[in-house]
Amino acid sequence: MGELSKRPIFVRLAAPTWGRWVLHRNRITGRGLEKMATIDGPFLVLCNHSHTLDPFFISALSPVHIRWVAGAYLFKLPFLRMLLHHLVGAISKQQGRSDMHMMRQITAAFKKGDVVGIFPEGTRTWDGEPMSFDSSLAKLIKFFKVPVVILNFEGLYAIKPRWTDCRRKGNVVLAFKSLLTVEEAQAMSIDQLYEHLKSELGFSYRRWQRRTRARFIGKRSAEGVEKALYLCPSCTNSSTITSKGRTIACTACSLSYTLNEHERLENNAGGKPLFEDIAAWRDWQRSYLNTHNPSFPDDRGVLFQTGDETHLKTITTTFSLRLEEDKMTLTTADRTYHFDFDHITSMIINAKSTLEFYCNGFLYRVRIAKHLSVLKYVERFQSYTSEEATR
Repeated sequence: MGELSKRPIFVRLAAPTWGRWVLHRNRITGRGLEKMATIDGPFLVLCNHSHTLDPFFISALSPVHIRWVAGAYLFKLPFLRMLLHHLVGAISKQQGRSDMHMMRQITAAFKKGDVVGIFPEGTRTWDGEPMSFDSSLAKLIKFFKVPVVILNFEGLYAIKPRWTDCRRKGNVVLAFKSLLTVEEAQAMSIDQLYEHLKSELGFSYRRWQRRTRARFIGKRSAEGVEKALYLCPSCTNSSTITSKGRTIACTACSLSYTLNEHERLENNAGGKPLFEDIAAWRDWQRSYLNTHNPSFPDDRGVLFQTGDETHLKTITTTFSLRLEEDKMTLTTADRTYHFDFDHITSMIINAKSTLEFYCNGFLYRVRIAKHLSVLKYVERFQSYTSEEATR
């Protein structure tokens, strides 16, 4: 292996100290990861994405050093830029857009014999179910001509779902799922390879939970779920879901559920709940957005930025944001911005539930109050663009 594939000094110091502690704290163990040490030459590591610390968890367990592909917004922060670029050799990626700079970095890494890691879903799951990724990954694998290792985090979603700040207690495994050789990948068509990747990477917490009945215990396990659940399935009102402890309720009707230790919903009024889990509730939300245009109240904004590939500029920290059928409207003390969905080319949610999107070629980042749902903006945008594509 090349020079960079050797563990940098920073990683060698952090792995047996902080790395061991963070694995112990989250009860994460590995299964089959020793197989990675037997692979000759450079290779690509792929894994499902559930937690902000996923790359650190994997690196702490991996017998080989992995250069992770990370969101470019992280490289705009001075301390993280130094840590990611100089100390761990991370590779930057413009999320939601094609990125030739990333391609050149990965190509150079493989030529040096490095191991590169990617989370194809690009963003963490909101409900434990697989996130989509496009077929360009299959094209990249055929282009790079390196073996592909596929890993799965089993149960990590439930330790600390994306929508909460509260941790639960439970056991997690990082499993070696499969190895795809260069010959196997080249023998497949792009479509065949894409389907294979979706099957291997598409870890479903719901299916795993039904099989294992694993327990994840926390007194405040439902708190924050209103970030993911923005419509009430009982009265269809918007932004009326609240949470406290393990209880999920609607302020506009009598809906009241408990989220149990298996991540299943229980009806506090008795009888069967409308949905078995958070994932089913979210499926209904997305379907509802495809056939209805619910009215959402304005959200209180706390950060509005614009920027370029390397720097961010804060415009204001006081504004309101409104979601409409075909656009977002942002109002400050002295100006109103209209972000038409027709003019937006990509939209993602990154750290601290910050909405990042490109509109008319310009980068914008928007963050609303912590307890509010930024997810509804992305899912309304996705619903709108899919509707337009079918017209």
